[in-house]
Amino acid sequence: MDIKTNIEVDGDLKCHYCGRDVMLPFKCPFCGQYFCEDHRLPENHNCPELWRVRTRSPPSVERERISVPRYEVKEPSIMYPFKAMRKEWTSITEIYHLTIGAAVVMAVGLSLMGPGFSWVAYIIQNPLAAFSSALLFMTLFISHELAHKISAKHFGLWAEFRLNVIGISLTTLSIFSPLIKVVSPGTVVVSGVASKEVIGKTALAGPLTNIVLAFLLYSASLHPLCSSTSVASGALLSIWIALLNLIPVGIFDGAKIFWWNKTVWAASFCISLILLMLFLLF
Repeated sequence: MDIKTNIEVDGDLKCHYCGRDVMLPFKCPFCGQYFCEDHRLPENHNCPELWRVRTRSPPSVERERISVPRYEVKEPSIMYPFKAMRKEWTSITEIYHLTIGAAVVMAVGLSLMGPGFSWVAYIIQNPLAAFSSALLFMTLFISHELAHKISAKHFGLWAEFRLNVIGISLTTLSIFSPLIKVVSPGTVVVSGVASKEVIGKTALAGPLTNIVLAFLLYSASLHPLCSSTSVASGALLSIWIALLNLIPVGIFDGAKIFWWNKTVWAASFCISLILLMLFLLF
């Protein structure tokens, strides 16, 4: 996604990520933008084209490390920018980013409680119901991102959630916007060597998680002891998240899934669309 363009000032260029003037900028080979030394690596400026890096055969070290036959393969692999593998499942940095992202997303969920700023009064009058719905809203988002991380870690890749400056800004503004709601404070950054199949499966994990959650929530909403309104709304929201992310263009998960396997993409997209219509009609 092209957020802003570099502007030449007195012979220098501005870093596309932080806006700092740079006399000798680094050009990213993937997105084509210019960056300072601190943000020259794709993972340091949240490059939207990171997954499209050039194909090449895995180096001998990687072939020895990966013992499962299907990873060794007949098709070329994708080389994400190298980052040393860590044994820990997470890090203090990731927890920090996840906490901020979850808090902002939950705030957006609270802002959906009523038109304009009437949601403030609703929260005061019904704090338990309001925060329960906002917590469900936040859980659907976090589950999507964690599914990507779990899938990537399963395939031996380095993966951690990171906030995006533009994304967190737009999501924060959405709290106060009565019409436009953007919920995209960050994304899971992945590094390592991966085949087209691994990239596709890692991308599929997010929407697939939302499809499963949508089905479970909708089923629960049919139970007489369940709060059908908030749970049914959660099911509708979850399937919307899945369908939106399955759009096969740009930075959406659907682009990677479509690139890997068109049949899998079509099946998951059709299932999401059918469930959406089911939830809207019944």
